[in-house]
Amino acid sequence: MRGRVPKLNWTQSLGQYTTCIRGKRYKFGPDKKAAEQQFHFLMQQDGKINAAVDPNPPFAFVANEWLKFVKEAHSPERLRLCWDRIEEFVSFIGIGTRVMELRAAHVENWLASKTDVTKPGTERLYKAMILAPLNWATRPKQTGGGGLIPRNPLKGQLKLPESDSRGGEAVWSEETYRQVLKHANPAFGNVVRILRWTGCRPNLVCKVEAGHYNAITKTWDVADLYIGNSKKGIKRVWLPPQTQELVVRLNKAHREGPIFLNGFGGPWNPDALQIYLYNMLNKYLATKDLTWPEGLCVYGLRHTFATDFIRQHPDKLEYLRELLGHKDLEMIRKHYGHLFDEHHAIHGVLVKLDLPE
Repeated sequence: MRGRVPKLNWTQSLGQYTTCIRGKRYKFGPDKKAAEQQFHFLMQQDGKINAAVDPNPPFAFVANEWLKFVKEAHSPERLRLCWDRIEEFVSFIGIGTRVMELRAAHVENWLASKTDVTKPGTERLYKAMILAPLNWATRPKQTGGGGLIPRNPLKGQLKLPESDSRGGEAVWSEETYRQVLKHANPAFGNVVRILRWTGCRPNLVCKVEAGHYNAITKTWDVADLYIGNSKKGIKRVWLPPQTQELVVRLNKAHREGPIFLNGFGGPWNPDALQIYLYNMLNKYLATKDLTWPEGLCVYGLRHTFATDFIRQHPDKLEYLRELLGHKDLEMIRKHYGHLFDEHHAIHGVLVKLDLPE
């Protein structure tokens, strides 16, 4: 009957949830929550496109659409690097494997079959390359995504190695910092500097806009970027004097949208930042033969900031908690506790503390 509103139904004969939209039947499987997500996704898409929508396309299709996006928005080198890894993964899981059939075991087993994945940093990078097309395909088109699938089935399921991105193991030396700035393009250099100066998370730097800048307090007020995220207590990023010239200049240059852009004029994302650094360490003719520390990652600049702060102000951990945007001191003690015993400044404070006998 024309005009009937589509509904999500349990079809007993098929043993799964189904619906019918514009004469086409969709099968969603037996999981009610997953079926509801796919159904709502289809209803949002209905009437906006001419062709029928598949809420559960093959991963190979989603990856191919994302690679087209990468080709237009990013560098040819990033496209080549991602293409090779994704082609390997598709061959491993089979070209017909659909998105909602993906499990963390597919990725883990693929990595286990590769002899060149021996470092945590490489494992993290390869996993990021699989997650990237799924994250992009989940985002609506109006926000720069693909709008192809209702959810990412691997979100929160893949364990990303932490050994190369925590505490002292990830700290950049001054020599490494200067070496990167010397050889990086200006766009990447801007991000490296701001991460080093603020201890900010890379994903936040990729999103910050001119409107977040508070000229009175010399901060980025970014609470709007964390609405709905109860795990993060970030409301602002404190900007030291070194940052002011760079931030003000980028604010004027990019009054709308993110102010930190890549060399092609598009917004950075954390995956692209790490891929650029990976290429600098391993691919670029001018830099691949230089001496680089193992496990170097962009997130390490946050740990570098925290390490320098503790070494200079071991008695002001509450300030560091505010600067890093943590809700409490637990993370600081967990990842930087080994630094406290290196200094005697905190004992000097205790000596001066007036306590009863």
